[in-house]
Amino acid sequence: MNFLSNKYFLILLRLIVGGFFLYASIDKVTNQEAFARAIYNYKFMPDFVINIMAIVIPFIELVTGIFLILGIFLRGSSFIITSLLIVFIIALSQAYARGLDIACGCFSLETVTEKSDILQRIAEDILLLASSIIIFIKSKIIREKQQ
Repeated sequence: MNFLSNKYFLILLRLIVGGFFLYASIDKVTNQEAFARAIYNYKFMPDFVINIMAIVIPFIELVTGIFLILGIFLRGSSFIITSLLIVFIIALSQAYARGLDIACGCFSLETVTEKSDILQRIAEDILLLASSIIIFIKSKIIREKQQ
């Protein structure tokens, strides 16, 4: 039996990805000013969108994480998470390539992140990206079987 088709494996993926996003949102929701500074330090986005992103992204992470954990709106939630992860990977990669000593802003809003930490976050995001793509694809298959 293909483990990717195993419903318990898919539930585990949902819990892991949803849990990561739920956990990642907590510090950002409660400290949006520090998250805005973390986004600014990437020097990746135009200044006029930073505050909007610092307000919106944590709540998107919170809601999509909860939806994945609960197993509702799987296609939409996994699509949004996939999109966020692609942006996060690009932002982290460009920061690493430019040698920026910045707070990742991923799980906590600490002041500085080591370059090896950035590489670890990129690797984690790639694994989460693969998982969210699997959830997206399999949720469509599951929905089609139910109809």
